Amino acid sequence: MADQLSVSLRAWPSNDKTTESLPYLITRINEQRGSFRSVTEAGLQEEIRAADAHENEDPVDDAAALEDGLDVKPKKEELSVAREEMIKQVGHASKVAEATVSPYVKQAVPFGSLGAEIMQATSDAKPDEMSEDLVGLGWRMRSLTRSADSLLTSATRLEQEIERESTYWRQVLAVKEAGWPICRLPGDRQALAVRFGFAEAHPAFRDRGLAALKRDADGNVELDGGQRWQGEKRLRVRVIKDGRALAKCEKPPAPRDGDKSLTQQLLHARNSLFDEELYHELNREARNLISQEVRCMGANVCFPYHGESQIEISLVDKAVDEPLEESSEASIIPTAIGMTLRLLLSHAHRQNLQRRSLSPPPITDTLTARPSYALLRPILEIIQHHSVRKAIQTDFNDLTISLSRAGLASSMEEISSSLALNRVLDGLPNDISTAQTLVDRLIRAHHSKMTLSLPKTILTLEVHTSVIPPTFGTSFQLTNISAPESAVADMPHTLHFASSEKLRKHVWYIACLDIVMALRLMAPGTRWTMPSRYQAELQRKNEASKQKDRLFVSVNQEGLKVTWISNGQTGSQVWTSGSKLDEVPNLVEVVKEQIV
Repeated sequence: MADQLSVSLRAWPSNDKTTESLPYLITRINEQRGSFRSVTEAGLQEEIRAADAHENEDPVDDAAALEDGLDVKPKKEELSVAREEMIKQVGHASKVAEATVSPYVKQAVPFGSLGAEIMQATSDAKPDEMSEDLVGLGWRMRSLTRSADSLLTSATRLEQEIERESTYWRQVLAVKEAGWPICRLPGDRQALAVRFGFAEAHPAFRDRGLAALKRDADGNVELDGGQRWQGEKRLRVRVIKDGRALAKCEKPPAPRDGDKSLTQQLLHARNSLFDEELYHELNREARNLISQEVRCMGANVCFPYHGESQIEISLVDKAVDEPLEESSEASIIPTAIGMTLRLLLSHAHRQNLQRRSLSPPPITDTLTARPSYALLRPILEIIQHHSVRKAIQTDFNDLTISLSRAGLASSMEEISSSLALNRVLDGLPNDISTAQTLVDRLIRAHHSKMTLSLPKTILTLEVHTSVIPPTFGTSFQLTNISAPESAVADMPHTLHFASSEKLRKHVWYIACLDIVMALRLMAPGTRWTMPSRYQAELQRKNEASKQKDRLFVSVNQEGLKVTWISNGQTGSQVWTSGSKLDEVPNLVEVVKEQIV
């Protein structure tokens, strides 16, 4: 058993690249030599010579080693290879360091030199208990100081947050006290919102009348309407003639500089949304009023006014302010039209509320279309009634003045008119009942009543205007009260007319008959006779010429005209409203002087 050979079977050693790297070698040198400061070239050469001398002096050890089976030669070769590799790596590191060092450092410090720095050696002695207590106290004081600073910073931040929150809720309370309803924002129950729109408006505009009350960095409330806000708009009403603006409605007063309070912002937003809804409803109604010459031309709603002029309604930005090309007409008409339209839309909202308060109708499969509001119809009725009434008053006044210039007693008086709103509103309180009374007078059919007093006849005229069925315009009712001997007494007591032109001609005809009857009665000894009760003519027999003297009376828009034929000669005299009293003779005098 002693002669048996023991063989150690080991795996073939693998090459570990990490053991050949420069960082690994430097680490080994530090572990073996301590530091590079203690390694010098002379010291290394001395160690090499000592190792060689030791090898030469101790051959017995080598022989013993050979006897023990150890191979000393590979160890030397390995050390030599490692030394060459280390020198190679050091040379490479030197080249890299030389490449990275700045030229200034190269000039100041020669390359290849080693620097040394005296450092305070760390003491391995343990600190005494006093030092440990001081260090612990210092750390505790530092921690307490940091905690105190953090608490002071948090308190300051909390104080600022409280101030911002107080400012926010103070402004929200001011909005609430001003009468604006506050609610939660739909879709975000943690946010507040203010409703500045109208609950009875069209759904498209009702949903836009809600703005979130957001808080800015300073705590002030700012309105956030989202993308539904399209800027402030206003309704513009103008009087247009030949493409030129003669008059326009007054622009709403702009806020004073610096007056940007939340209530003012809500007021401007509400007015802008209200005008947008009004313009939308005007476009819907205008499509049903084509028979009344209402037109939608582009972004404008137009309808006739007086003569060749027309009213133009449009929606413009609030900042738009176009100067008038001609200031020949006051702005009271377009301003009144704008105010009336807004008043009528508010009345439509109240009607929606009353209708919604009633019991709902039975549910059916048929959807009921929402009718358009009556906004333009009352305006058209007022304009048409005012135009006709003014024209008739002008004609009747001219007629009475012409008859007065001729020495005939006549007068015209307006008894009542639905357009005389000042008579209705005098003495009424400034509340919702007064506004309701005004709207009721605006939406009902308009009428006026006037009397025309002629020498022997009194005419009473009633004018009715309505643009809804069955009238679709203006109608006239004429009532006459005359002397029994007059031919007017034989006519119907009440007559109806559909046009003002037929009414004028009939009134002029009655005036002619009345004047003829008055002349006949004012000159009883002249033997004037009427060949026909329904002709404005007087005749008599002229004893001198044995011919008939004839006198004709005509009344028209120009005035009163009397034409006579006597002794083969023809003459005439005209009295107009523009004639001066001292320049024209009396009618009776003309008849006595000219007709012999």
